[in-house]
Amino acid sequence: MISLNTFRNMARTAAAVLLAVAVCASPAEAKKKRSSAKSSRTVENVQRDKKKAQQQISETSGKIKANTREINRQVNRLGQLNADIDNGRRSIERLNARIDTLSSLAAVARDSVTTLEGELETMRQAYVKALRRLQPEAARMNSWTFVFSAKSFNEAYQNIRYLRQFSAWRQRKAENIREVADRIAERRAELIRLHSESDEALRKVDASQRQLTRNQAEAETLLASLKKEDASLRQMLKEQKQKAAALDRELDRIIAEEQRRAAEEERRRKEEERKQQLARQKPQKQTSTSSPTQVAEAKPSKGNATARQQPVQTAAAATAALTGSFADNKGRLLFPVAGKYRVVRQFGRHPHPTLPHVETDNSGIDIEVSAGTQARAVFGGKVSAIFKQDGFNSIIMVRHGKYITIYAGLDNISVKQGDNVKAGQNLGTVFSDPDNDNRAVLHFEIRNERQKLNPTQWVK
Repeated sequence: MISLNTFRNMARTAAAVLLAVAVCASPAEAKKKRSSAKSSRTVENVQRDKKKAQQQISETSGKIKANTREINRQVNRLGQLNADIDNGRRSIERLNARIDTLSSLAAVARDSVTTLEGELETMRQAYVKALRRLQPEAARMNSWTFVFSAKSFNEAYQNIRYLRQFSAWRQRKAENIREVADRIAERRAELIRLHSESDEALRKVDASQRQLTRNQAEAETLLASLKKEDASLRQMLKEQKQKAAALDRELDRIIAEEQRRAAEEERRRKEEERKQQLARQKPQKQTSTSSPTQVAEAKPSKGNATARQQPVQTAAAATAALTGSFADNKGRLLFPVAGKYRVVRQFGRHPHPTLPHVETDNSGIDIEVSAGTQARAVFGGKVSAIFKQDGFNSIIMVRHGKYITIYAGLDNISVKQGDNVKAGQNLGTVFSDPDNDNRAVLHFEIRNERQKLNPTQWVK
């Protein structure tokens, strides 16, 4: 039997053991709890950091897009300014040439007035002198007494003739003086008109020069700003070149396919003609026992052969007939849009406006117009192809014999492939590009098959 003291000792020992276990276990549990709290805070931090990073990426992406749009807008504006500057210079040159012409005409008019005034003064003096010489006879000649003072009928008749001649002379001299005076008045009126037109031209030159100066200042500011965006500009130029090259390849492919089909049609036509020639040369043997029915049957056969002799009209041959007319109208073709427009990119190779030692190449001309403007056929022809291309939206090709006009950057097409179109007929609306500040730009080309031609030398 365990004594009370022994039980107490055992109880104390057990309590000590439990206390020791509790003391040993507490640091591990505390560490576990601390680890759990730390793990919870780490996940929250990661999620918060991830959300923050995503927000920063979104903001950066938005800034990049906005910056790209702004750079694109500035490049477009620079192109517009350069076009306006070129137009302004040409306008000033035309106005200055007109002013020179007006000055020459005014000088001629002044000389003419001076000459006529001298002539008028001479005529007046001569007329006055003549009248003074005839003054003693004037009273006598102005009355019938001059006639009746004659001593004979013949003398009276001569006096009447003289009186009439004198009256006619006075009228003629007065009329001459009036004519010269009228010519002087006309020349003076013309001189006033020339001076007025010259003054108006000078005012236009002054206004054009001021606008040109403003455009040049804005262009220089944009140029300085864009030079800081060299990398972005080069990337944009690279993308533009890729799109232009893709369009060139597609156009070349379509033209090559059209040439192949035309060549195949020509080969078949020549083969048909060869067969018809052989059929005509083959002797037709007629026996003496041929019946009337056989002769009658032979006649339709001959008629059919004659029908086959007519040349086969192919689509290529029909459009080829327009070639001469198209070529003869070089410099007089319709412009591909009506109303106001601005040529923002010219044909051929030109230095890049902002990137040094870089050239751009354009297969046609780029024409900026207002939204909703219609593109029109510059000459009658046949729609040979309609297709879409990245960066140019819809493209229409119109064939005029061996010449081709290309209208790129269209929307709401109003014709279909195979249609015959007339000069001035609407083809579609110029596309307003939402990715390019909603600008409406028509890319227009003229080709002699695959050879690229300068459109500005063909349209008026």
